[in-house]
Amino acid sequence: MVSRRLDTVTTLTAPAPAAPDERLSRYPKALLGALALAFVLVLVSGSGSDTASGRVGGDFPAFYGAGTIVADGDIDQLWNLEVQQAAQVDLLGDEDGFIMFPYAPHVAAAYAPLSALPYRVAYAVHTALMVGLLVGTLQLLRPLVPAVDRYFPLTLAAVMTAYPVFVGVGGGQNTALSLFLLAAVWRTLHDDREALTGLALALLLFRPQYAIPLVGLLFLGRHWRAVTWAGAGAIGVWLVNTALLGPAWITDWLDGVRPLLEADAEVNAANEIAPIGFLHALWGTESTAALLVGGLVSAAVIAVLTTVWWQGRLALDARFAITTAGLLLVGPHTIYYDSALLLFATLVLLDRGHIDVRIVAGVWALGLVHLGKGVVDASPLAPFVVFAFAAVAVLLARQPEERVLPIQDSWSPR
Repeated sequence: MVSRRLDTVTTLTAPAPAAPDERLSRYPKALLGALALAFVLVLVSGSGSDTASGRVGGDFPAFYGAGTIVADGDIDQLWNLEVQQAAQVDLLGDEDGFIMFPYAPHVAAAYAPLSALPYRVAYAVHTALMVGLLVGTLQLLRPLVPAVDRYFPLTLAAVMTAYPVFVGVGGGQNTALSLFLLAAVWRTLHDDREALTGLALALLLFRPQYAIPLVGLLFLGRHWRAVTWAGAGAIGVWLVNTALLGPAWITDWLDGVRPLLEADAEVNAANEIAPIGFLHALWGTESTAALLVGGLVSAAVIAVLTTVWWQGRLALDARFAITTAGLLLVGPHTIYYDSALLLFATLVLLDRGHIDVRIVAGVWALGLVHLGKGVVDASPLAPFVVFAFAAVAVLLARQPEERVLPIQDSWSPR
């Protein structure tokens, strides 16, 4: 009897490579997870305000110290140099001096609950809140910018690791809150919910150099409801500060921060990207030419923004992109990490096809040029911010029509 054996051959098939969209989600998530792990490891290292990578908190001692001053019942001494320095004495390691806190009383009061926590815990909570606001910013933009919706993890990773944003979030600053409130203004205007627009603007008054010009532009754009609600919200902010410091709080605040701002203009000059501040860093704080030339640049930006909103011929996304880029150049002082506001213009240009991912990568890398500030004792990022505003205004002014979504990829008159 002949037996026949049937050999079964099993073919092992290598797993199919991940689709591009899957990789563009997986890798950014891994990067964000690595950043979170690194943050935790740094935070638990060292002792006091020192960690394995240096002093922890960046500018956070200013906010934590201000919260401590309010919690101790000394809010009337909030802008006293000696009081601010005493509140930060154990938070700066071996560094001398202190970090200026120039904000209004209600901002300091908002940090009072954090001051009840140990410093490192408070810093960790604050950082988590800023990351949450950054995520919230992009969530608000998802219906407005299809690329953000499709590549959300990639967009978040790119934004989070961009140098100005990374420094702002990890350095204890509140840039993410500014981004969130500006995104809320754009989204609510788009959704025709102008009452919420006005309330977002009122909350943005913690950065009056952004909120006040934006309210004025919305007035020129005839967004009456938004302006009315912003006014109502501003009254609420005024009442809160009056309860904290009395009816003369505005003059007390301005008188208190003036010497702080004058001192900071010299100490922080190399971090300035506003035209006046940048030229003061180059030519000296007493330079009349810096004030004149920088003022002319800012005036030209204001003229462009005024025209854009008064004429109203551009679509909302274009107006908002031009405006947020221009806000960086309107005031006399803007610190480099606020160049994160270029996020909105970058996304709009990408969505409209004016730039591609290679240009976006270049914009991402551009933030790193600020590291060269020591060469000339001024931020080399500042001229690029002016150029970015001009480029955004020129590119978006060419195409004033509204985008038609999602049936056809075309543009139609408003």
